Amino acid sequence: MRKHIVRLIYVGILLLVISATTFGVEYIARIDNMELGRIRVEYTKNGWISVSEIQYGEKYTIETRTAYGPNGFFQVYEATFKTNGELVAKILGVNKAGKTTITLYAYYDPKAPSVKTFTFTEPNIVLLDNNFIIPHFEMILRMPQPRFQILIPQALFNPSKTDKASGIAMLKRLSDRSYVLSYEETEIKITTDEKGIVKMEYNNGIVVERAAEKKSETTHQPMNQNQQNMKNTPRSGK
Repeated sequence: MRKHIVRLIYVGILLLVISATTFGVEYIARIDNMELGRIRVEYTKNGWISVSEIQYGEKYTIETRTAYGPNGFFQVYEATFKTNGELVAKILGVNKAGKTTITLYAYYDPKAPSVKTFTFTEPNIVLLDNNFIIPHFEMILRMPQPRFQILIPQALFNPSKTDKASGIAMLKRLSDRSYVLSYEETEIKITTDEKGIVKMEYNNGIVVERAAEKKSETTHQPMNQNQQNMKNTPRSGK
């Protein structure tokens, strides 16, 4: 079990370079011609749901739900991590009254998980999950500004990476439909259209690209409503 936890953490860092539901949009993650996995995304009344299924020797499944407040910042974040269908870790994040709390559960023992809690007091923290959680990037682009105080929850599992879990990310607009997001040594070129993110190109060679989406009014209507809500949110940058 401990081996699976270590591998999961390693895969998360490697892929950093970044859940009633019918999944409306699907993305493919690849490096060169090799497919790494697929990400399914949906917006529901309870928030964004994203499921990443990554094949890296073993099958890793990361399912997340992120609920945002009217100001565009997250309120609740939940993530479960499975290896070959076996639960190995969970994350629960809560942003309330200007304080962000992240609780990690590592299931070395399925009946008695190891639990650690971290608290952050920086204002307006933006989540940036490093498992290709598309909604986190979508929300960054909906309130574009040059600097973001970001938090990468999964990095907290690894003591040697804890100091890299929180910091300042930079966003640069290249054109109306193109941006570059950078953090530490990672750069991501993000291309969008009227429906959202089309492609993300990482400087380590990984590409995440929209594959298909189901044509459903119930799928896109909540997303459009969320976009309208964000238009009414004051922006702190250009």
